[in-house]
Amino acid sequence: MNKRSWVRLQDSFSDNRKSKIGNLKWVGIVAIGVAFAMCGAVAQAQDGKTRIRIAIPSASICCLHLFAAQQWKVFEDNGLDVEIVQMRPQVANAAMVAGEIHYFAGVGPNSVAATLRGMSSRAVWFASDQLIYSLLARPEFKTLKELRSKRLAVGGLGDTTEVSLRIGLEAAGENPKDFVILGVGNPNIMSALESGSVEAALLNPPLLYYAKRKGFREVLDVGAHVKMPLGGLTTMASTIQNRPAEMRRLIRAMQIAKRSMLQSKEKSVDVIIRFFKVNRETAQDTFADYQKTVSGNGVPSREGVEQIVKSLQLLGQFGGRKIAFEDVADARIAREVAKELGYKVE
Repeated sequence: MNKRSWVRLQDSFSDNRKSKIGNLKWVGIVAIGVAFAMCGAVAQAQDGKTRIRIAIPSASICCLHLFAAQQWKVFEDNGLDVEIVQMRPQVANAAMVAGEIHYFAGVGPNSVAATLRGMSSRAVWFASDQLIYSLLARPEFKTLKELRSKRLAVGGLGDTTEVSLRIGLEAAGENPKDFVILGVGNPNIMSALESGSVEAALLNPPLLYYAKRKGFREVLDVGAHVKMPLGGLTTMASTIQNRPAEMRRLIRAMQIAKRSMLQSKEKSVDVIIRFFKVNRETAQDTFADYQKTVSGNGVPSREGVEQIVKSLQLLGQFGGRKIAFEDVADARIAREVAKELGYKVE
């Protein structure tokens, strides 16, 4: 299996363009965002579909519904031309403010913290009910205690991976300060583990099963200790206000794709094989986890938001601050779509 395949995405950004995005300053991003907005309006007029960009934090189980909606043309059926781009959450936040991207495929500590620090964004849709993360160590380490003072890789500092790992370590009776936690970037996490640059790494499907089959040892099931949503959709308040019809079609398409995945195992396994470049056995394991954790109606819940806020406060952020659900989430359109599709909504 070629490790590079884990970071291949169905997007039209060139490598040069991705590099520029990572280095852009706020002013530069704004200028480019305006240019893209103008180009987008012309493109929409030409083909009749609304062109939108969605940033994803990693090519993993959190984004399966996006890949399925793309492959099965659910986006097209809803009048959307969707471009999926992989970005680190911090870069995606800046790009979304600038209009460089329109949505971020995630709701977690990073996106919620950005909102609470003043970014005018809201969580508008949940993809799953709980995390699926495990800490896998190199074969010579048999227990979590043996990893004290060792390097543990996560996707990025401040995002869901780091926050959940710290909470998971505490729940297992360990002090996170006894470990060296490094943010290596999701595309690099497997190569860091294989090369020995780190002694352990926090992984989720399908990389989780790939690593197990390579002989790496699971020393902590983080998902069993951390109750927090994984994946979803975050966008700017201006998008909710000014483009509600577009957002409704997007949420509808993702919800339909998610439901279709649950109804058709074989089709879903084929999507996993195609986009993640894994064998059928790994794809089937990944689908089994997806079935167990995926959120039913997609409506952001108060409990889910509270879990994310609590995780941030446990790490010393926003302590003593009273945070309302409406401060970080807007469930109105997701609730309307769920009702239209026949889901039970409280």
